[in-house]
Amino acid sequence: MNVVYSSSDSYSMVAGISMYSLLENNQSVDELNIFLIENGMSQENKDKFTTMCQKFNRQITFIPISDIEKLTNSSINIGRWNISTFARLFYSSMLPEWVDKVIHIDCDTMIMSSLEPLWNIDMKDKIVAGAYECIGDSYKTEVGMKPDDIYISAGNIMLNLAEIRRRKLEENFKEFIHSHRQLSFVDQPVLNACTTNEDKLLIPLNYNAYSIVFYLNYKNAKKAKRVSRYYTESQVLDAVSNPCIVHFTTCFMDGTRPWIENNNHPMIKQYLDYKQKSEWADTPLWKDNRSAVKKLCGKMFNILPQGFVAGSIGIVHDKIVPALHKIKK
Repeated sequence: MNVVYSSSDSYSMVAGISMYSLLENNQSVDELNIFLIENGMSQENKDKFTTMCQKFNRQITFIPISDIEKLTNSSINIGRWNISTFARLFYSSMLPEWVDKVIHIDCDTMIMSSLEPLWNIDMKDKIVAGAYECIGDSYKTEVGMKPDDIYISAGNIMLNLAEIRRRKLEENFKEFIHSHRQLSFVDQPVLNACTTNEDKLLIPLNYNAYSIVFYLNYKNAKKAKRVSRYYTESQVLDAVSNPCIVHFTTCFMDGTRPWIENNNHPMIKQYLDYKQKSEWADTPLWKDNRSAVKKLCGKMFNILPQGFVAGSIGIVHDKIVPALHKIKK
């Protein structure tokens, strides 16, 4: 099994906690090759990753990130994200030639069980295996996709590097990035727009149980994101009850995340347990540096009726955000 993380130095603790949960819950895997695409990571943090992997008799390979802007001949507006998020688009050239398939795992995750069932899926000539993103049609149409096209979350995915190399898809990614300097969710629309429905293999949400499904019921989650093509309610409930990968994405119902003080995610206890076992046990949680206004909004979202909040957020995603994007373009 080949697993890849991509992290900057500032997110080392976050990536480290996730990687510890991966190591602990995948000890039955005969061969586990871990790669870390690092963006200016300190030797101290690299040593922590190495020590942690050695405790489980696993090896980790550090690979410096390519200069993404130079690679794409673009000046990229990354917004609140880190440039390292684009790395997954270029694994086929960053990783050794013998790596023909990888599972990419975002740093802000917690692995709760074995990834072997996912790894053993036969991708055939598919490019990417991933879970539906909870996202509205406007985000698809702004990058040239159709409303009924499959749009997956790029957070936790399995990539067929052999097929990407064969089709030379990295050139398509570069061209798309160069022609779209302003991208919602950075690399995610690139991956979705540059692959067809036939290139994508849908996997259960259990492998990418993102935050909104833990905070809102099924009806209100769909209302908030104005999502049309999605999982059934029973599939979402199963992902919440039996997640394999918990993805701590940002959510308006909780302005912080588990590595930040005073987080209220339903699985915060399990996350802090893994932190305590990791090499970052003594590293303090981050301070909650949100403005007073954002903190107040977070409290109000949890006081007001959920249906009202979901409807209001839905208007933002369906009307306001697309209008702002048009202005920026």
